[in-house]
Amino acid sequence: MAFFIFVGAAVIMLGFLLTFIVGQRRDSYAKALSLATLGNFLDARALVREKLEEDHQNPYGHYVMAKIYAMENDPLNEAKHLEIIKKNNRYTKEIDAVTVSNRIADIYYNKDFFEEAFFHYLDTIQVDRSNPVACLRLGFMALGQKEFKIAEHFFSRIPEEKINLSAYFIARGVISGVTGGGKEREYFEKAYKLEKSPVSGFLYALSLSRENKHKDAVKTAVAVSEQIEDEFVRFTLFQFLMTEAILMQNFPEALKYGRLCMEMARLNAWPSEIIETSIHFAMITIYMGRLDDASEYLIEAEAERLDDPDVVALANLKYRLERGTGTVESLTHEYDLTRELNLLSVNLFPNSRYFELSGMRSSKPFNIKGMVDDSGKKLTSKLDMLGLDKFEKFISLPGTNFKNQATRMVMSMGYRVTKEISNPEADGVNLLASSKEDVNKRALFRVRKWKDAKVSDVFLREMTNQMEELGASKGYVVGNFDVTEAGKKIIAASNGALEMYSGDLFEDLLNKTM
Repeated sequence: MAFFIFVGAAVIMLGFLLTFIVGQRRDSYAKALSLATLGNFLDARALVREKLEEDHQNPYGHYVMAKIYAMENDPLNEAKHLEIIKKNNRYTKEIDAVTVSNRIADIYYNKDFFEEAFFHYLDTIQVDRSNPVACLRLGFMALGQKEFKIAEHFFSRIPEEKINLSAYFIARGVISGVTGGGKEREYFEKAYKLEKSPVSGFLYALSLSRENKHKDAVKTAVAVSEQIEDEFVRFTLFQFLMTEAILMQNFPEALKYGRLCMEMARLNAWPSEIIETSIHFAMITIYMGRLDDASEYLIEAEAERLDDPDVVALANLKYRLERGTGTVESLTHEYDLTRELNLLSVNLFPNSRYFELSGMRSSKPFNIKGMVDDSGKKLTSKLDMLGLDKFEKFISLPGTNFKNQATRMVMSMGYRVTKEISNPEADGVNLLASSKEDVNKRALFRVRKWKDAKVSDVFLREMTNQMEELGASKGYVVGNFDVTEAGKKIIAASNGALEMYSGDLFEDLLNKTM
């Protein structure tokens, strides 16, 4: 019996001793936090470091150290200690996996380290599938890279009734509009009701127009027009109002906005927009029978776009109308002005404009496809296995290495490089090549280091002229870019002579050659 009493007493004493030790440790951590609160970060860290020497993996010690760095406004060192907790996979009730992973991701997100942030948010949803913070951030980051399917996968995990964020509904509307989901008006309406901002209002107006609710579209667009500070966005909104007036057969109003757009383009010296707005103004005035008003601007457009079949046809129509040899209706076989005016809305505002107007494009590309597939399934378990995105490697290649890579691309497309053509812009390389099958068939390649560029009609016209000088029957633009509406017309009129290698085509080319 005495033996059992002795053992029991020993256990109790041991329990008291452990409680005392743990209490002492906690007191030390509390003292460290108090010192940090007073701004004495050096001594605070020294106290914690002393305790961590006894147990290098102690989660509470690293958590306190992270809090000290947070108070010192040193988020990267804060993330370093939180990552130690995560790596050791040691958590407590107050220090759980989701809190740690989300905080690390938040730090990297705020530092624009999107690849690291994306990876850690993915870890969060491995534990908490519908974690709203992680799902929202993952969705916005994927949308910023134009990965619409991946973005929708993450957004759809969150119950809509639990979200009260305008940006979320804008994002869902953009995805629906670009992918043809058919619910964009519903999403943009929710966004606009939550926050009557210029972005949500413009997108809502555009979606109303797509449903032929033109009066409501105009009312909404006019309501937000005075809030817009960016001059180009205001210009774009006035273009929209011009096309809406045309669709409603209100040509005096269309003329008003057409003239306003033209004046804004000239005032801001936007070359491509000056010509575009001059053409639109001429189209409206010709349709209204005000032929003299169209003359000056149509002549200017003709001078800049000698080879544009639409401009030539419009000028011929005006000539026939002036001579009284036909009417707008009787000359539709030569140029259907009514049809072209009604198509302005679709041509100026295709579904892709939802994304452009949303402002959600990321300025920094990163390797999403290296982390998840199209359904959002994680592909790798270690961040250090990702490496640099091939696109980032491509644009960072120096002089000769970049030219060698461009040559490999040209060869993979069935050509041999015969000559390098000077490129005064220094943003890439111009190469003249001949077909492997027919040496007499020449092509001009413009390979660019662009990140987020716009290929305009001016660029393509100059390229077409250079192709003629070099005797090239084909022209290829290779890089990361979008094409302006005016540029698309040049491509369509080239009868296949101009080909654009961007998006998926560019990505496939990189995968084949790097």
